[in-house]
Amino acid sequence: MTDKQELGIGLIGLGIGQQHLLGYQRQNLRVAAICDKDPVRLNEVGDQFQIEKRYTYIADLIADTDVDVVDMAVQPWIRSPIVQAAAEAGKHILCQKPFSMSMRQAVEMVEICEQHNVELMVNQNSCFVPGFLAIEPYINAEHLGEIYHVSITCNGFYTEFPERHLIPAMQVHHIGLVHKWFGEYESVYCQAHGHDRSIEAGETLSVALFTSRSGIQGLLSCNWAFLANPGRNLQHPHEEIRIQGTKGAIYGNSEDMTIHLTEPEVREIKPSIEGTWFPDAFGNAMAHFLACLRTGEKPITHGRNNLHVVQTVFAMHQSASSGEVVRVDDIALDGDYDLSPHPVRSADDISVLQ
Repeated sequence: MTDKQELGIGLIGLGIGQQHLLGYQRQNLRVAAICDKDPVRLNEVGDQFQIEKRYTYIADLIADTDVDVVDMAVQPWIRSPIVQAAAEAGKHILCQKPFSMSMRQAVEMVEICEQHNVELMVNQNSCFVPGFLAIEPYINAEHLGEIYHVSITCNGFYTEFPERHLIPAMQVHHIGLVHKWFGEYESVYCQAHGHDRSIEAGETLSVALFTSRSGIQGLLSCNWAFLANPGRNLQHPHEEIRIQGTKGAIYGNSEDMTIHLTEPEVREIKPSIEGTWFPDAFGNAMAHFLACLRTGEKPITHGRNNLHVVQTVFAMHQSASSGEVVRVDDIALDGDYDLSPHPVRSADDISVLQ
Protein backbone atom coordinates (compact mmCIF):
# COMPACT_ATOMS: atom_id res chain seq x y z
CA MET A 1 0.00 0.00 0.00
CA THR A 2 1.40 3.42 -1.00
CA ASP A 3 1.44 6.47 1.28
CA LYS A 4 -1.47 7.87 -0.73
CA GLN A 5 -3.53 4.78 0.07
CA GLU A 6 -2.59 4.52 3.73
CA LEU A 7 -5.65 6.46 4.89
CA GLY A 8 -9.12 5.31 3.89
CA ILE A 9 -11.68 7.84 2.64
CA GLY A 10 -15.39 7.58 3.45
CA LEU A 11 -17.50 9.69 1.08
CA ILE A 12 -20.97 10.89 2.09
CA GLY A 13 -23.14 12.13 -0.78
CA LEU A 14 -22.95 10.98 -4.38
CA GLY A 15 -24.15 14.08 -6.22
CA ILE A 16 -21.07 16.29 -6.62
CA GLY A 17 -19.38 13.46 -4.73
CA GLN A 18 -19.02 11.58 -8.02
CA GLN A 19 -16.57 14.27 -9.15
CA HIS A 20 -14.66 13.61 -5.92
CA LEU A 21 -14.43 9.94 -6.83
CA LEU A 22 -13.17 10.68 -10.34
CA GLY A 23 -10.49 12.94 -8.88
CA TYR A 24 -9.50 10.38 -6.25
CA GLN A 25 -9.26 7.70 -8.92
CA ARG A 26 -6.81 9.84 -10.91
CA GLN A 27 -4.75 10.41 -7.76
CA ASN A 28 -4.79 6.71 -6.85
CA LEU A 29 -6.37 7.44 -3.47
CA ARG A 30 -8.17 4.74 -1.49
CA VAL A 31 -11.92 5.14 -1.03
CA ALA A 32 -12.88 2.73 1.73
CA ALA A 33 -16.64 3.35 1.71
CA ILE A 34 -19.42 5.45 0.22
CA CYS A 35 -22.79 6.57 1.57
CA ASP A 36 -25.95 7.85 -0.09
CA LYS A 37 -29.60 7.73 0.90
CA ASP A 38 -30.56 6.61 -2.63
CA PRO A 39 -29.74 2.87 -2.80
CA VAL A 40 -30.00 2.78 -6.60
CA ARG A 41 -27.46 5.54 -7.03
CA LEU A 42 -25.34 4.06 -4.25
CA ASN A 43 -25.04 0.74 -6.04
CA GLU A 44 -24.55 2.24 -9.48
CA VAL A 45 -21.68 4.41 -8.25
CA GLY A 46 -20.26 1.61 -6.12
CA ASP A 47 -20.19 -0.67 -9.15
CA GLN A 48 -18.68 2.03 -11.37
CA PHE A 49 -15.80 2.70 -8.97
CA GLN A 50 -15.56 -0.85 -7.58
CA ILE A 51 -16.17 0.22 -3.99
CA GLU A 52 -17.45 -2.68 -1.91
CA LYS A 53 -18.55 -0.95 1.27
CA ARG A 54 -21.79 0.94 0.69
CA TYR A 55 -24.00 2.53 3.32
CA THR A 56 -27.36 4.28 3.33
CA TYR A 57 -26.86 5.46 6.96
CA ILE A 58 -24.18 8.05 7.68
CA ALA A 59 -23.66 6.62 11.17
CA ASP A 60 -22.66 3.29 9.66
CA LEU A 61 -20.00 4.84 7.44
CA ILE A 62 -18.57 6.82 10.35
CA ALA A 63 -18.42 3.64 12.45
CA ASP A 64 -16.45 1.79 9.77
CA THR A 65 -12.94 1.25 11.18
CA ASP A 66 -11.46 1.36 7.67
CA VAL A 67 -12.58 5.00 7.26
CA ASP A 68 -9.97 7.51 8.47
CA VAL A 69 -11.23 10.61 6.65
CA VAL A 70 -14.90 11.53 6.26
CA ASP A 71 -15.56 13.43 3.04
CA MET A 72 -18.80 15.41 3.41
CA ALA A 73 -20.42 16.24 0.08
CA VAL A 74 -23.77 17.17 1.61
CA GLN A 75 -25.67 20.44 1.97
CA PRO A 76 -24.41 22.94 4.58
CA TRP A 77 -27.49 22.98 6.77
CA ILE A 78 -27.17 19.30 7.77
CA ARG A 79 -23.42 19.20 8.44
CA SER A 80 -23.09 19.91 12.17
CA PRO A 81 -24.41 16.49 13.35
CA ILE A 82 -22.10 14.72 10.87
CA VAL A 83 -19.09 16.72 12.08
CA GLN A 84 -20.03 15.99 15.70
CA ALA A 85 -20.31 12.25 15.10
CA ALA A 86 -17.19 12.02 12.95
CA ALA A 87 -15.09 14.06 15.39
CA GLU A 88 -16.25 11.96 18.34
CA ALA A 89 -15.21 8.87 16.36
CA GLY A 90 -11.75 10.36 15.77
CA LYS A 91 -12.22 10.81 12.03
CA HIS A 92 -10.64 13.68 10.12
CA ILE A 93 -13.06 15.68 7.97
CA LEU A 94 -13.08 17.23 4.51
CA CYS A 95 -16.10 19.52 4.23
CA GLN A 96 -17.53 20.68 0.90
CA LYS A 97 -17.77 24.42 0.28
CA PRO A 98 -19.48 26.62 1.29
CA PHE A 99 -18.22 25.59 4.71
CA SER A 100 -21.41 26.92 6.24
CA MET A 101 -24.25 29.33 5.50
CA SER A 102 -24.52 30.06 9.23
CA MET A 103 -21.73 31.85 11.08
CA ARG A 104 -22.53 30.16 14.36
CA GLN A 105 -22.60 26.73 12.74
CA ALA A 106 -19.21 27.36 11.14
CA VAL A 107 -17.63 28.28 14.45
CA GLU A 108 -19.34 25.36 16.17
CA MET A 109 -17.92 22.86 13.66
CA VAL A 110 -14.40 24.26 14.02
CA GLU A 111 -14.60 24.09 17.81
CA ILE A 112 -15.99 20.53 17.78
CA CYS A 113 -13.03 19.35 15.69
CA GLU A 114 -10.51 21.20 17.85
CA GLN A 115 -12.04 19.70 21.02
CA HIS A 116 -11.65 16.18 19.62
CA ASN A 117 -8.22 16.82 18.09
CA VAL A 118 -9.24 15.92 14.54
CA GLU A 119 -8.30 17.92 11.46
CA LEU A 120 -10.95 19.80 9.51
CA MET A 121 -10.33 21.02 5.96
CA VAL A 122 -12.77 22.91 3.75
CA ASN A 123 -12.92 21.77 0.13
CA GLN A 124 -12.28 25.18 -1.45
CA ASN A 125 -11.33 23.25 -4.55
CA SER A 126 -10.71 26.41 -6.60
CA CYS A 127 -7.47 26.63 -4.61
CA PHE A 128 -6.37 23.31 -6.13
CA VAL A 129 -7.32 23.84 -9.79
CA PRO A 130 -4.44 22.76 -12.07
CA GLY A 131 -4.59 25.95 -14.15
CA PHE A 132 -4.51 28.17 -11.08
CA LEU A 133 -1.70 26.18 -9.48
CA ALA A 134 0.28 26.62 -12.72
CA ILE A 135 0.32 30.43 -12.44
CA GLU A 136 1.21 30.64 -8.75
CA PRO A 137 5.01 30.70 -9.33
CA TYR A 138 4.45 34.02 -11.16
CA ILE A 139 2.16 35.75 -8.64
CA ASN A 140 4.95 37.73 -6.99
CA ALA A 141 6.86 41.00 -7.17
CA GLU A 142 9.75 39.42 -9.07
CA HIS A 143 7.56 38.75 -12.09
CA LEU A 144 4.63 41.19 -11.82
CA GLY A 145 6.11 44.07 -9.83
CA GLU A 146 3.66 45.65 -7.41
CA ILE A 147 0.44 43.68 -7.70
CA TYR A 148 -2.47 46.04 -7.20
CA HIS A 149 -5.58 44.57 -8.86
CA VAL A 150 -7.29 41.22 -9.39
CA SER A 151 -10.64 40.41 -10.98
CA ILE A 152 -12.66 37.23 -11.46
CA THR A 153 -15.74 37.18 -13.71
CA CYS A 154 -18.23 34.33 -14.06
CA ASN A 155 -21.52 34.26 -16.01
CA GLY A 156 -24.23 31.73 -16.80
CA PHE A 157 -27.88 30.96 -16.20
CA TYR A 158 -28.65 28.74 -13.23
CA THR A 159 -31.13 30.37 -10.87
CA GLU A 160 -32.55 27.31 -9.09
CA PHE A 161 -29.40 26.14 -7.31
CA PRO A 162 -30.15 24.54 -3.91
CA GLU A 163 -28.34 27.11 -1.75
CA ARG A 164 -30.44 29.96 -3.25
CA HIS A 165 -27.75 32.53 -2.38
CA LEU A 166 -25.08 32.98 -5.05
CA ILE A 167 -22.41 34.48 -2.79
CA PRO A 168 -21.97 31.36 -0.63
CA ALA A 169 -22.89 28.92 -3.42
CA MET A 170 -20.57 30.14 -6.19
CA GLN A 171 -18.75 33.36 -5.41
CA VAL A 172 -17.20 31.65 -2.39
CA HIS A 173 -14.89 29.89 -4.89
CA HIS A 174 -13.46 33.24 -5.91
CA ILE A 175 -13.43 34.62 -2.36
CA GLY A 176 -11.40 31.60 -1.27
CA LEU A 177 -8.98 31.81 -4.21
CA VAL A 178 -8.19 35.49 -3.61
CA HIS A 179 -7.82 34.73 0.10
CA LYS A 180 -5.24 32.06 -0.71
CA TRP A 181 -3.26 34.30 -3.06
CA PHE A 182 -3.43 37.66 -1.29
CA GLY A 183 -4.47 37.09 2.31
CA GLU A 184 -7.36 38.35 4.39
CA TYR A 185 -9.96 40.84 3.21
CA GLU A 186 -10.30 44.23 4.86
CA SER A 187 -13.54 45.59 3.39
CA VAL A 188 -16.12 44.91 0.68
CA TYR A 189 -18.70 46.87 -1.25
CA CYS A 190 -21.24 44.67 -2.99
CA GLN A 191 -24.24 45.13 -5.27
CA ALA A 192 -26.57 42.18 -5.80
CA HIS A 193 -29.85 41.26 -7.46
CA GLY A 194 -32.17 38.28 -7.33
CA HIS A 195 -33.36 38.34 -10.97
CA ASP A 196 -36.96 37.39 -10.15
CA ARG A 197 -36.72 37.38 -6.34
CA SER A 198 -35.39 39.57 -3.55
CA ILE A 199 -31.79 39.19 -2.41
CA GLU A 200 -33.19 38.19 0.97
CA ALA A 201 -34.80 35.23 -0.81
CA GLY A 202 -31.59 34.63 -2.74
CA GLU A 203 -29.25 36.71 -4.88
CA THR A 204 -28.41 35.41 -8.37
CA LEU A 205 -26.06 38.28 -9.28
CA SER A 206 -23.27 39.64 -7.10
CA VAL A 207 -20.65 42.25 -8.02
CA ALA A 208 -18.23 43.09 -5.24
CA LEU A 209 -15.34 45.52 -4.93
CA PHE A 210 -12.88 44.56 -2.22
CA THR A 211 -9.71 45.69 -0.51
CA SER A 212 -7.38 43.19 1.13
CA ARG A 213 -5.22 43.83 4.17
CA SER A 214 -2.19 43.47 1.89
CA GLY A 215 -3.39 46.42 -0.21
CA ILE A 216 -4.71 44.49 -3.19
CA GLN A 217 -7.92 45.86 -4.67
CA GLY A 218 -10.22 43.90 -6.89
CA LEU A 219 -13.54 42.97 -8.42
CA LEU A 220 -15.47 39.72 -8.05
CA SER A 221 -18.39 39.49 -10.48
CA CYS A 222 -20.67 36.46 -10.51
CA ASN A 223 -23.90 36.36 -12.51
CA TRP A 224 -26.02 33.21 -12.64
CA ALA A 225 -29.04 34.99 -14.15
CA PHE A 226 -27.54 36.02 -17.51
CA LEU A 227 -30.12 35.38 -20.22
CA ALA A 228 -27.81 35.67 -23.25
CA ASN A 229 -24.69 33.97 -24.53
CA PRO A 230 -22.24 34.42 -21.64
CA GLY A 231 -19.39 35.12 -24.03
CA ARG A 232 -15.79 33.98 -24.12
CA ASN A 233 -14.67 31.61 -21.39
CA LEU A 234 -16.73 33.14 -18.60
CA GLN A 235 -18.84 30.18 -17.52
CA HIS A 236 -17.80 28.09 -14.54
CA PRO A 237 -15.31 26.41 -14.55
CA HIS A 238 -13.87 28.75 -17.21
CA GLU A 239 -14.35 32.09 -15.46
CA GLU A 240 -12.01 34.88 -16.51
CA ILE A 241 -9.22 35.75 -14.08
CA ARG A 242 -6.95 38.80 -14.32
CA ILE A 243 -4.09 39.75 -12.02
CA GLN A 244 -2.41 43.06 -12.70
CA GLY A 245 0.93 44.46 -11.54
CA THR A 246 3.32 47.25 -12.50
CA LYS A 247 5.55 44.87 -14.49
CA GLY A 248 3.09 42.38 -15.91
CA ALA A 249 -0.27 40.67 -15.84
CA ILE A 250 -1.80 37.21 -15.70
CA TYR A 251 -5.04 36.41 -17.49
CA GLY A 252 -7.14 33.53 -18.73
CA ASN A 253 -9.31 30.73 -17.38
CA SER A 254 -8.75 27.44 -15.61
CA GLU A 255 -7.65 25.66 -18.80
CA ASP A 256 -5.83 28.46 -20.61
CA MET A 257 -3.63 30.88 -18.64
CA THR A 258 -1.14 33.47 -19.91
CA ILE A 259 1.58 35.35 -18.04
CA HIS A 260 2.47 38.64 -19.79
CA LEU A 261 5.76 40.13 -18.57
CA THR A 262 7.39 43.44 -19.55
CA GLU A 263 10.80 43.12 -17.87
CA PRO A 264 13.59 42.59 -18.73
CA GLU A 265 11.83 42.38 -22.10
CA VAL A 266 8.26 41.86 -23.25
CA ARG A 267 7.41 38.17 -23.33
CA GLU A 268 4.50 35.82 -22.76
CA ILE A 269 4.58 32.52 -20.91
CA LYS A 270 2.00 29.76 -21.35
CA PRO A 271 2.38 27.56 -18.28
CA SER A 272 1.87 23.83 -18.64
CA ILE A 273 -1.52 22.82 -17.23
CA GLU A 274 -1.98 19.16 -16.37
CA GLY A 275 -5.60 18.38 -15.65
CA THR A 276 -8.90 20.25 -15.41
CA TRP A 277 -11.01 21.77 -12.62
CA PHE A 278 -13.49 18.88 -12.86
CA PRO A 279 -12.38 16.43 -11.52
CA ASP A 280 -8.70 17.14 -10.80
CA ALA A 281 -9.20 19.98 -8.31
CA PHE A 282 -11.16 17.55 -6.13
CA GLY A 283 -8.41 14.96 -6.30
CA ASN A 284 -5.73 17.57 -5.64
CA ALA A 285 -7.59 18.85 -2.57
CA MET A 286 -7.89 15.43 -0.97
CA ALA A 287 -4.30 14.49 -1.88
CA HIS A 288 -3.17 17.70 -0.14
CA PHE A 289 -5.28 16.88 2.92
CA LEU A 290 -3.91 13.36 3.20
CA ALA A 291 -0.35 14.62 2.81
CA CYS A 292 -0.94 17.11 5.64
CA LEU A 293 -2.35 14.37 7.86
CA ARG A 294 0.82 12.33 7.28
CA THR A 295 3.20 15.23 7.98
CA GLY A 296 1.26 17.07 10.67
CA GLU A 297 1.10 20.30 8.65
CA LYS A 298 -2.04 22.43 8.51
CA PRO A 299 -4.04 22.20 5.26
CA ILE A 300 -4.14 25.38 3.19
CA THR A 301 -7.90 25.67 3.70
CA HIS A 302 -8.24 24.37 7.24
CA GLY A 303 -11.44 25.03 9.12
CA ARG A 304 -10.40 27.88 11.40
CA ASN A 305 -8.66 29.64 8.53
CA ASN A 306 -11.84 29.35 6.46
CA LEU A 307 -13.89 31.24 9.05
CA HIS A 308 -12.53 34.42 7.46
CA VAL A 309 -13.97 33.30 4.11
CA VAL A 310 -17.35 32.75 5.80
CA GLN A 311 -17.13 36.22 7.39
CA THR A 312 -16.42 37.69 3.94
CA VAL A 313 -19.49 35.95 2.50
CA PHE A 314 -21.69 37.61 5.13
CA ALA A 315 -19.91 40.95 4.72
CA MET A 316 -20.72 40.92 0.99
CA HIS A 317 -24.36 40.06 1.57
CA GLN A 318 -24.67 42.69 4.29
CA SER A 319 -23.13 45.28 1.98
CA ALA A 320 -25.57 44.38 -0.79
CA SER A 321 -28.46 44.73 1.65
CA SER A 322 -27.32 48.03 3.18
CA GLY A 323 -25.68 49.70 0.19
CA GLU A 324 -22.65 50.46 2.35
CA VAL A 325 -19.03 49.39 2.56
CA VAL A 326 -18.66 46.66 5.21
CA ARG A 327 -15.47 45.85 7.09
CA VAL A 328 -15.02 42.10 7.33
CA ASP A 329 -13.89 42.39 10.96
CA ASP A 330 -17.32 43.81 11.78
CA ILE A 331 -18.86 40.40 11.03
CA ALA A 332 -18.57 38.89 14.49
CA LEU A 333 -17.72 35.22 14.82
CA ASP A 334 -20.49 34.90 17.41
CA GLY A 335 -22.97 36.92 15.33
CA ASP A 336 -26.31 35.49 14.24
CA TYR A 337 -25.63 35.57 10.48
CA ASP A 338 -27.57 32.97 8.53
CA LEU A 339 -28.33 32.61 4.81
CA SER A 340 -29.47 29.00 4.95
CA PRO A 341 -32.60 28.31 2.86
CA HIS A 342 -33.52 25.52 5.30
CA PRO A 343 -33.28 25.24 9.10
CA VAL A 344 -29.74 24.52 10.26
CA ARG A 345 -29.62 21.19 12.08
CA SER A 346 -28.09 21.27 15.54
CA ALA A 347 -24.98 19.24 16.28
CA ASP A 348 -26.95 16.78 18.42
CA ASP A 349 -29.63 16.09 15.78
CA ILE A 350 -28.86 12.41 15.29
CA SER A 351 -31.75 12.00 12.81
CA VAL A 352 -29.36 13.29 10.13
CA LEU A 353 -27.16 10.25 10.68
CA GLN A 354 -29.95 7.72 10.08
